[in-house]
Amino acid sequence: MRNNYIKIFTCIALVSILILQGIWLKNTYTLLEAELQKNISKCFIRSIEKEAIKRLNDQFRLKKGKKIEGFKIENDVYSNIIAFQNYLYLEEYPLSLEKLDTIVNLNLGKDYNNISYTLILSDSLGKKIASINHGGKDILQKSGYKEKIQLRTITPEFIEIMVFSPYRIIFGKMFLLLAGSVCIALIVAYCLFLQIRIIIRQDRIAEIRRDFTNAMIHDMKSPLTAILMGVNALKSGKIDDKPRMKEQYYDIITNEGNHLLSITNKILTIAQFEEKKIALYKQSVDLSELIDHLKEKYLLNVSKEIRFQVDLNGVKSIYADYGYIYESFNNIIDNAVKYSKDKVNICISCFNWGKYIQIKFRDDGIGIPIRDQKKIFEKFERASSVKKEQKVNGFGLGLNYVYQVVTAHGGEIGIDSVPGEYSEFTINLPYDDKIIAD
Repeated sequence: MRNNYIKIFTCIALVSILILQGIWLKNTYTLLEAELQKNISKCFIRSIEKEAIKRLNDQFRLKKGKKIEGFKIENDVYSNIIAFQNYLYLEEYPLSLEKLDTIVNLNLGKDYNNISYTLILSDSLGKKIASINHGGKDILQKSGYKEKIQLRTITPEFIEIMVFSPYRIIFGKMFLLLAGSVCIALIVAYCLFLQIRIIIRQDRIAEIRRDFTNAMIHDMKSPLTAILMGVNALKSGKIDDKPRMKEQYYDIITNEGNHLLSITNKILTIAQFEEKKIALYKQSVDLSELIDHLKEKYLLNVSKEIRFQVDLNGVKSIYADYGYIYESFNNIIDNAVKYSKDKVNICISCFNWGKYIQIKFRDDGIGIPIRDQKKIFEKFERASSVKKEQKVNGFGLGLNYVYQVVTAHGGEIGIDSVPGEYSEFTINLPYDDKIIAD
């Protein structure tokens, strides 16, 4: 539940940051768009003015002393443009779209490279008189920005500029801002992801620690209780005259002590394997003899009916450290016995498989769900079906021990299981030249 709250709050925080960043970028875009429109409008008017002045200069060379009606220095640019155009129209010196295009392109190019636009000259009814397409764009294409100016009041004409795809210009100016925003968003998202993962990992470690502590206390409580009861019984002297019972108490104390020692050694051994501090003493191990010893141990079990089916397929021996490999096979068989019903069927088969000797352990127990098979060899991990159905005590160290031993031998281990039907563990151990296998 706590992790869910953390994820929800983190997602809300991340979405809020992205929304604020989006609003900031949108406002920036709006400001740049307004600035672009203002600059284009200003440049367009000045270009019309320059084109008109250029024609006026040419005209005045021919007709000196002429005055322009309506022109005043104190007037705004647009009013003087109307005066210029009226005069030039009466002098039969109309606007030149080609010259205007050259001036517009030169002025716009100072601030905006490769800008695409169209100039359209039309009459008072909106009928197109002439046009120039600059930038290779179709004049029917939807423009991003338009500016239309009346040229004169005498037989009115209009000149219009249509700018295409202004967003490319705006985004070009925003490139560094956009790139920085994306980087910041990715960094924030990654940091939040790491934070969530660290919190989840800490919760997982705390949960594992609780489970391990509870399992350790429970598993150690029973043997310690039995040892203390046996010691008290022997110390009391009440069974001094009963040698058989006395021997039984000694056996109980010894067995429970060995059980505690086995748990402790397994934990220490796994830690040593993880730290690469264990040296293996490999030798040729008689596989048939090894499996027979394991069978004898479990066939003495009186709580369950256990059946073994062994097929070595001509494989005589493996190259391994006898003590560690014996304990690994023992852990797999012990799990098969623990997590099976009243009758246990265990099939052990061996094969020559490329550069490995393959050993399979198959049982008809409760099985392991697919979601647990990927992590079943991790330390302190136990299958969910084991936790919920069997209620068998344990630390989740047995299969991790097997994994550590097999990998230390240069081998591989895998699991194939169907819940409610079977589990099959496959161990591949590299063979040595000294091993003779038919």
